[in-house]
Amino acid sequence: MTDPHHVVDPVTGEEAAIVYEGVYKAFGDFEVLRGLDLVVPRGRITCVIGRSGTGKSVTIKHIMGLLRPDKGRIFVSGRDITAMSDRERRKVRLKFGMVFQNAALFDSLTVFDNVAFPLREHSKLSKAEIADRVQHMLAQVGLSGASSKFPSELSGGMRKRVGLARALIGNPEFLLYDEPTTGLDPILAAAMDALIADTQAANPELTSLVISHDMKAVLGIADKIVMLYEGRVVHEGTPDYFRNSDDALVRQFLEGSLDGPMKV
Repeated sequence: MTDPHHVVDPVTGEEAAIVYEGVYKAFGDFEVLRGLDLVVPRGRITCVIGRSGTGKSVTIKHIMGLLRPDKGRIFVSGRDITAMSDRERRKVRLKFGMVFQNAALFDSLTVFDNVAFPLREHSKLSKAEIADRVQHMLAQVGLSGASSKFPSELSGGMRKRVGLARALIGNPEFLLYDEPTTGLDPILAAAMDALIADTQAANPELTSLVISHDMKAVLGIADKIVMLYEGRVVHEGTPDYFRNSDDALVRQFLEGSLDGPMKV
């Protein structure tokens, strides 16, 4: 059994922030996670790659407490969230910020109100304190002049930045990104990658977990890359490990080839 207080990530050498231990999850007869063992190092960017249906999003939903594993344990900062009550898991969830694939903004709220929403729901800050925090966060993501706009008035890249500002506003311990560059052109995708890296550099205690198919982005921003295949971790390492790997699975995925062990 894992001692959750003394786990070190084998790739980065950093203390573990999140540990999955033998996690299984099925939906009916479809097994998604089949004994997932994963260490997410504290204060680093970990990117999870793999084909659609390999369990990437399901992996994130487990640490958010939105799903319970059929078997196995998950530790967040040394605490077994699989043994918690619903109330305890809700408290742990407040430690997480989430950047959704489509930004998931409230269409009827302005940019300011979208970013302020978590503080109004979960803090006791005054209106003036919330306003100061929101304006500071919008400046941090390069949207100082957009506070009065509505999501429909924003470009895709701007909406992603608003989503990031909202995820960061509560000073989370963990930041989760679900396909952050999906739907962006190459220039906007590069800008988003730079923003993720800059956000991590500005918040060195933050632990970031990125789900992505964008291998250019992953190789550019990750401290650690984890590859899922058939519900398990099949490879983990630094970007250089993946660049230099001769493994057929790795090469097929990185090159987007139809030839290889992964069948369409």
